[in-house]
Amino acid sequence: MASTLNADIRAHILAHGQVLHDSVDLLKYAPERWRTTLLIELATENLANCFELIQGVDTNNIAKCAWAGRNLLELHYFTRYVIQSPEKAKRFKEDMVCDFQDLLKRWGKNPLYAQALTQHQLMADSAWSAMTEARKGDKFLSSHDIAGDLGEQVPYGDLHKYLSKFVHPTSLSIQFRKAEQVYGIVLGTVVEMAARLIAHTFPLLAKHIKEYSETVVPKNENPQP
Repeated sequence: MASTLNADIRAHILAHGQVLHDSVDLLKYAPERWRTTLLIELATENLANCFELIQGVDTNNIAKCAWAGRNLLELHYFTRYVIQSPEKAKRFKEDMVCDFQDLLKRWGKNPLYAQALTQHQLMADSAWSAMTEARKGDKFLSSHDIAGDLGEQVPYGDLHKYLSKFVHPTSLSIQFRKAEQVYGIVLGTVVEMAARLIAHTFPLLAKHIKEYSETVVPKNENPQP
């Protein structure tokens, strides 16, 4: 795949992935806390999409690369939100039930889902009872809104639109596979966009995890990355 992803870019992606992976290893001696778990899960999701991008390149699959790239875009803003403060990290943690409640609200409009809705609502209510700060009716977090709050709504929208064009099945995405003259160029552009997101997000999260680990890992432990 030298025509679309040269060895330097591939090494760049994997190097950032290794740095983030090493930072997660710093938490292996950390006591179990919700914030520790959240940071590990967030890092794991970022890494999973990093390798999804590589797999897309290896199979010359622009849709897979675009999916990974769009996920990395959204994860970029969720990551920046979480690392801003412990309060925002907690809000992101609680957003699981906010988002789930929004889904149930949509289901509630269709009587065909009544039985499933009842069962799922019981689970949601149980989750709510364990969360004292989130309120029913709170709007779920969106990467689009977070980007807007950071003054980056336009670049977010442009990149999200571009990547989405090669994810959803449309006339463009379906027939583009046969457009051999430009396929490699566009695939390379998608991968470069994703690589830039990785270069921006992974060091931020790795640095935050390292700083957090220094406050929670017992001093008598010396975890090695």
